[in-house]
Amino acid sequence: MAQLLALMEKTKPYPLAVAGPADFRCEPTASVDPRVVLTEPGHSLYCLDHDTRRALFTRTDVDPGGAPFYFQAQYAHATEVVALSYDELHALPTPEQPSGVFLYSTGRCGSTLVAAALAERGGLAGLSEPDVLTQLVMLAPRLSGPELRELTRSCVRVLSRGRPVVIKPRSFVIELAWLLHEEFPQFASVFLYREPLSWARSTARAFAGYDPALNTDPAAVQDRLGRLIPLVARWRQRVGRLLSPEEVMACQWVVQLERALALRHRGAHLFTATYEDLLADPRAVLDALFAHCDLPAPSGLDEVLARDSQQGTTLSRSATAARTAGPGFDEAALTRTVAELWVEALR
Repeated sequence: MAQLLALMEKTKPYPLAVAGPADFRCEPTASVDPRVVLTEPGHSLYCLDHDTRRALFTRTDVDPGGAPFYFQAQYAHATEVVALSYDELHALPTPEQPSGVFLYSTGRCGSTLVAAALAERGGLAGLSEPDVLTQLVMLAPRLSGPELRELTRSCVRVLSRGRPVVIKPRSFVIELAWLLHEEFPQFASVFLYREPLSWARSTARAFAGYDPALNTDPAAVQDRLGRLIPLVARWRQRVGRLLSPEEVMACQWVVQLERALALRHRGAHLFTATYEDLLADPRAVLDALFAHCDLPAPSGLDEVLARDSQQGTTLSRSATAARTAGPGFDEAALTRTVAELWVEALR
């Protein structure tokens, strides 16, 4: 039987931290039928607790699918937690063939707005950054191939719940795009990105100080990033020192473009567009994207395009406008490292 857990305290270290079992201090209260997470409203898959081989579902009084960031709404509005064993997770009676769109991106390129357009004008259920998929990237080195595949399959099925969905994961989940494509070939695949220097400026502003340990323990931060962006770990090992912020961002941008190219080479019909394309002619890009996803041409886009899709979060326009890229941000170093990494990738 699954366990109902009373939520005693919320303990997430900072808002953008990857969701995990340590985000809540809970106490068990009762055994429940695992199917309660499907039959009773308000439950959604929050994260995995791999050490105990359980999946944790939060119960909320709002729909996290309507929020700019799914994982943040789940955490902020959680009232209780239900824990299912992995076996119980896999056995949940969810449809075997969910459908929808996987919307990958580098971040800072309009992906949250595009996800909102697909949800509001395309009739899809929106899931913007369900962090259980981010966790799977981090867990992948600890899992056998079959176990990673089974967990990925079950997580997407439970997130979808039989509805056509647009799943916009965090940028790191492009590491699993090949597996998601193999398991769910019926999903349309989209990749959005941005010119590297413009992307890096925006990223540096948006995420300046997002993790307090950036100042107190940068090595630990790069250890964590290395689990999400394997190229960070490899490049750090190669140069034998901590990477500069410019090197970290270059690794992220290059490897995510490389993963998108690899997905296309694996046979995925991948729609790509840039932030610059979206700025120049958003309606043309969205018309083409909707057609790629076999959705009718969208109408009523003015309201969606005029709105800040991340309003109310630490990544909103108003919140990021007041920040700077930080002292010493070296644009020439970033450009140089991107070029060097591309040379390595092409060898």
